[in-house]
Amino acid sequence: MPETDIPQQFDVLVVGAGAAGLYTALRIPNHLKVGLITKETMSLSASDWAQGGIAAAIAPEDSPSLHVEDTLKAGAGLCDRNAVEFLAQHAPSCIESLVNLGVAFDRNQGNLALTLEAAHSRHRVLHAADTTGREVITTLTAQVLQRQNIQIIQKALALDLWLSPQTKHCQGVSLFYQNRIHWAQADAVILATGGGGQVFAQTTNPAVSTGDGVALAWRAGALLKDLEFIQFHPQR
Repeated sequence: MPETDIPQQFDVLVVGAGAAGLYTALRIPNHLKVGLITKETMSLSASDWAQGGIAAAIAPEDSPSLHVEDTLKAGAGLCDRNAVEFLAQHAPSCIESLVNLGVAFDRNQGNLALTLEAAHSRHRVLHAADTTGREVITTLTAQVLQRQNIQIIQKALALDLWLSPQTKHCQGVSLFYQNRIHWAQADAVILATGGGGQVFAQTTNPAVSTGDGVALAWRAGALLKDLEFIQFHPQR
């Protein structure tokens, strides 16, 4: 995609164009002007490298409560129960949204195929062959490119969150783009920048996984939690 001028004002800025950033941009109402920022190209993200499946309690014999129970058991006391419950309860509707957007999960006799993996007590893991992440990214990217309200800003490095001097509320971001600093203002800024696997010498994460979003949030005064948990292999 060609380089483009950056408008000074957006309704929403989404920093990060992996699965989380793409999906978030697509869920924002069409009447809002969205800027989708990625420090590389749309085709490069950790999500694209993820091979495993996505767990969701969508089978008749399954339930979000069982998904929560399995997750807490596997977490051995380290899980944030509120986060686990939120994830398990919303997973089925998110899978439905991905299917409606065109993600081609594997099927068995017309139904979504579910496998039994890891610590799950029910068949609840969906796959797209062995390239689930790539299927999700490819499909979501195609959808984003069709949305007239979403402007993609590639090869733009988010430097800092732009805080109002008076209220300290976030009002945009500063970007290094086309060899100079740009300021992009927005009513809301969403960080979806992924992990920081490249902090370590040994990782299967791509070179872009440098924890930029965590640093942006920390410099703006956000409270950080559980930084000792590092994901060494890309997942969704």
